[in-house]
Amino acid sequence: MQDSLVFHFCIFFRENRLESGWIEGMQKNKIIVVPIHGKKQFLPANRIAFSWRDKKLPVTAEMAHESLALQLEKANQFKQTCEMETMHSLLEEIKEYSLEKLAADFLNDPNDSVCKLGLFLSLREDSFWFKHNRNFTYTPRTGVELETIKAQMAREKKLKEQEVRINKWIKQLESGDWNAESEISAEQQNWIDQLLNLLTDGTDSQYWKEMSSLLDWGNSFGFGEENCLKRWLSRAGSPVSPSRLTLLRARVRERFNAEIYAEVERIRKTPLVNLALFSPETPTFTIDAEKTRDYDDAFSVMEWSNGWLVIAIHITDLSHSVHPEDLLFKEAEIRISSVYSLEESIPMLPVELSCDTFSLKAGENRTVLSFIFRLSGNGDWNLLDVESRLIRVQQNLSYEEADRLIEKEQDFWGLLNKFCLRSQEQRLGKGALNLARKEFDFDISDPQHIRITPLNRNSDANRIIEELAISVNRETGRLFQEADFPGIYRTQSSYEIIKEVEEGTQLSMEHLRIEPARLSTIPGSHAGLGCEVYMQITSPIRRFVDLITQQQLKLLIEKKDPVFSNEDMMRWSEEISLRHKKYSRAERDILKYWKLKYLQQHLGEIFEAKVRKKLANNNTEIELLELDCIVPVAGMGEHEDGEQLLLLINEVGLEPPRLGVKTQTPGAEVIPHRLE
Repeated sequence: MQDSLVFHFCIFFRENRLESGWIEGMQKNKIIVVPIHGKKQFLPANRIAFSWRDKKLPVTAEMAHESLALQLEKANQFKQTCEMETMHSLLEEIKEYSLEKLAADFLNDPNDSVCKLGLFLSLREDSFWFKHNRNFTYTPRTGVELETIKAQMAREKKLKEQEVRINKWIKQLESGDWNAESEISAEQQNWIDQLLNLLTDGTDSQYWKEMSSLLDWGNSFGFGEENCLKRWLSRAGSPVSPSRLTLLRARVRERFNAEIYAEVERIRKTPLVNLALFSPETPTFTIDAEKTRDYDDAFSVMEWSNGWLVIAIHITDLSHSVHPEDLLFKEAEIRISSVYSLEESIPMLPVELSCDTFSLKAGENRTVLSFIFRLSGNGDWNLLDVESRLIRVQQNLSYEEADRLIEKEQDFWGLLNKFCLRSQEQRLGKGALNLARKEFDFDISDPQHIRITPLNRNSDANRIIEELAISVNRETGRLFQEADFPGIYRTQSSYEIIKEVEEGTQLSMEHLRIEPARLSTIPGSHAGLGCEVYMQITSPIRRFVDLITQQQLKLLIEKKDPVFSNEDMMRWSEEISLRHKKYSRAERDILKYWKLKYLQQHLGEIFEAKVRKKLANNNTEIELLELDCIVPVAGMGEHEDGEQLLLLINEVGLEPPRLGVKTQTPGAEVIPHRLE
């Protein structure tokens, strides 16, 4: 059989492509093929796809190649006349046809080698009408198969056109022809959105496979690919700051859709419910950070004497406007909480509601859920009632303004401060922690000259607000527990002191072994706050868990059935916990980024630091004490964990965070950096 192929012309497979040549002979069961181009090939018989013999045998390979070239030229001309669609219509689907059978049915002279070669070439080039079988037979495709291939070809055509457009757009971005001032089409905006998704999700992006192939990026997403995307987005007028990218990667939703804003308009036009109004003469205040606009809690001091206070703690009541079946409720469920970064605040509810309609703004009537307490001089809280009311806040105080009123001990302020101090002491006696906290105010209005100012979060006003919130959350938990009502509790197991607190230092996390607080549908103690049971209800504008707790509490006090089940609470507690971890990590990463930017502006200065632990690659994790910033550093050598040092900062890396430092010897001329 193989010997009969000698001195034939042939079409053969070489590395999955078809080539032509002349069969010169046989050697050890291998066919010797002299191709038109390249070296001789020694092939098994199954590599020969088609062969034919000319009437006049060539004497040499050179003569064979000349004849082969002429025959290929004629065959390619004949190939153009082969109508695959017509052949397909005259044949039975699914049935296999050999080349010989097709030649017999459709060629005028089935023995004409040139025409038969043309038919073979036409069949090989066709990938639509016929399936190519391994034994060199051909099967007409079914109608369903043809429709599938048509759709695939349309997609491939679309992808090819898209590839051309995208390469054009990239060239325009790189050259500056497309810039922030350019008008862009809807198609270009869609591509920009895809680039943002790629930047956010990397290899997990739904566009990764297509775009990485188009851009020849391989299988990994690193700093090179990330920088390309950042550059293109910036030049297209859609820059992505490091903070924004951090939030996007934490799955923070940036925008509300049109349907949500329709809900907002409905709520804003809805009149307030008809409830009793707290007397405008009753002193009613909010106390928050100066930049706060979403005031969700306030308090009124109704009566006071040297031995007790009657105080109403008001929580803005969303239950009249936001119902479980509403789109707004479902949006809050998706978002879980507001997220705060130095550059922007991304609210759980649209700002038209969170900072206006639902916000306890001074001078505006607002619906609230009021917790009426009798607070005794020894710090005991006695819950008298929980009721829905209308209030009108007299003044939105900042912490600093409230501290000045407390200092003057005007009206009830001195008593409220003293009683809240007693309340805190009671909790501390039950094992509550009063950890030293470092918080800062960042002024990044000029990113080239960042200012960081320490805040006093342990002031009297801060303590008052903390005790008011804890009392409401603790009593809410008690009400739910006693009624066995479905809810989400915040619990924390007992901690262990593992390091002695040295004289002159404050208790901090490094002295403790403590599990983080967790959400649970089963009531339990909160060791860190010294509470037997604890829930969250004081921030329904900012936290979804507070919103659903408020919905349930309204039903509980009205003696109605719960709208949410234990199963709902279990599902939510898990989702809220996971999402909060992402949000908290993002907020910390953003703060660290700006602290490192601040350090970049203070290269060559000396900072107090403490060694935390040794890392791999001869790095060391340190804590910059003034900035409360933990970061790896290089170039420190060997130091004991906990050792305090003076470090000169000579290099700051942002991505990833990293410092280059030089250890300094203490002395009169060595002055550590201090914040303003």
